[in-house]
Amino acid sequence: MSSYFDYFCQNIENETREKSTQNVDRILGTCYSMCPEDEVKLREAERLVHLLEVWGSERRLVKSYSRSAADSNMAVPHLLRPYSVLANTVQYLLLDVTRRVDVPESIMYDFVNDRLRAVRQDITIQRLIPTQCVCLLEPMIRFYVYYGYVLSAHPLKDYDPVLNKKYLLECLKWYLTCCDSIAKEKGNIDELSGFFSGLELNIRESKSKLVNDQALVESLYILCNLDDLHPLYRYLKMTKDLKRQEKLELSYEIAIANLQGNYVKVCRLSEKLCPLLYCALCTYLPTLQRRALNVTCHAYNNKRLTVPSTALVRWLCFTTERDANTVCSHYGLKVNGDAVQFDRSEFKTDAHLHIPVIRNIRKKFDVSLIDIFTYETSK
Repeated sequence: MSSYFDYFCQNIENETREKSTQNVDRILGTCYSMCPEDEVKLREAERLVHLLEVWGSERRLVKSYSRSAADSNMAVPHLLRPYSVLANTVQYLLLDVTRRVDVPESIMYDFVNDRLRAVRQDITIQRLIPTQCVCLLEPMIRFYVYYGYVLSAHPLKDYDPVLNKKYLLECLKWYLTCCDSIAKEKGNIDELSGFFSGLELNIRESKSKLVNDQALVESLYILCNLDDLHPLYRYLKMTKDLKRQEKLELSYEIAIANLQGNYVKVCRLSEKLCPLLYCALCTYLPTLQRRALNVTCHAYNNKRLTVPSTALVRWLCFTTERDANTVCSHYGLKVNGDAVQFDRSEFKTDAHLHIPVIRNIRKKFDVSLIDIFTYETSK
């Protein structure tokens, strides 16, 4: 099976069975710690305890991801964590581990990503119901979107953007499939947004809590797939209450502007986005800027006249005039002081994509890392 999401879709018909039948079919985990005892003993004996699992003199091991093998049986109750433990594990990984500053961000990302994959593995084997899946998947989506932006300028040896996008889309599609399943089961789809507003991950005693924001995820699905029409078709079929969500309407408007080639409008509207939606759009920004500069070369094609760099900063979301000039030079355009000469014959269409300087998203929006994982778009 290519992914957990594929497995979920293959077995989604089981969700319509009677509850008594479901309980017989499902395997219920009995491991009430974040890591099974067998794995704890093995990893301690083999000295495989990760630095991020060490807190002073205390060790907090979290179950690691392992590939299924022909000679191994992973569907063993004492190796699987039930929903409540999985929820606590996700909370711990995103609200505690991500705050560690004693390791590079890329190392922290690899660790949390591996442990989240193990959570999704436990979800799949136990075939948790959709209402539980959405609560566990929504925080994972935030994680992949945020670190997809933060680590975008890192070298490939430290961070693979293709794999991150793969995990993100898997979680997004899985989440949305669960939403559709819940809506179908409830019968009255207009009540779905109200149902989700009552769902939240608040298993352990904590001041901060992970929430479940369907409007945010639907918006991320649009902005993470700006060159795809399917998210737009999905938006048109949404309930009226959901469509009226401000950030969701804004994401749809941005996607339409992008399809129309109105890149200046896309960049102007991006200033109204919330932190995670801004992160999602910014990972697409290098592609948008290259396309926009190519179009500008045809619109302002001239061997004598120039366009001020300040205008490019305002039009295409460049951080500074220097950044705008750097990107233009990268694509073969001549930069004269604080202005750019747009000559379409000079534009390098075969140049590799230029990755811009990453803004500190938390300073831009004045939010903490915990806020990134806990804010709601409706507030």
